Amino acid sequence: MHSYGEPLPTADADIAASAAPLLVRIAGGLIACAGILAFLTGMQVFMLGVRIRGALAYAPWGLMLLGAATAVCGAMVFRMRAVGAIGGTVLSCMLFIGTALWLVWSFSHGLFSLFAFGAPVAAVGAVVMASLSIGPCQRATEARARLAAQGLDLGI
Repeated sequence: MHSYGEPLPTADADIAASAAPLLVRIAGGLIACAGILAFLTGMQVFMLGVRIRGALAYAPWGLMLLGAATAVCGAMVFRMRAVGAIGGTVLSCMLFIGTALWLVWSFSHGLFSLFAFGAPVAAVGAVVMASLSIGPCQRATEARARLAAQGLDLGI
């Protein structure tokens, strides 16, 4: 018995808790999509041959790096990893701030891009969905740890 009077979960309950619900699959896909959009936003600057002077010349590199890291967190959320959900929430917040600032700067300097417009919108959705996926991912991580302690490794 738990300290709250609940019975201990069985192996069958832990296996069921390890399965990804629809909310978490959507969250993982949206987080990865937001990361890919940010990566493509940075990549597009290089492909267009735009020259940026000063410290902002590193902004496309930062968008690409942050986008790639966010996409990796999206894949981790899709696999029900709690660290991916927490990281996805933090990185998606950073991604929203970075892509929103880039959108304002690029539009004010005549660089119009649908990737730049879509990335902050996707990042807001990713923040919301990543936040909602923390609980289910944490429960799945704990269930997998209990199964591993019993010698049952699901391989996920």
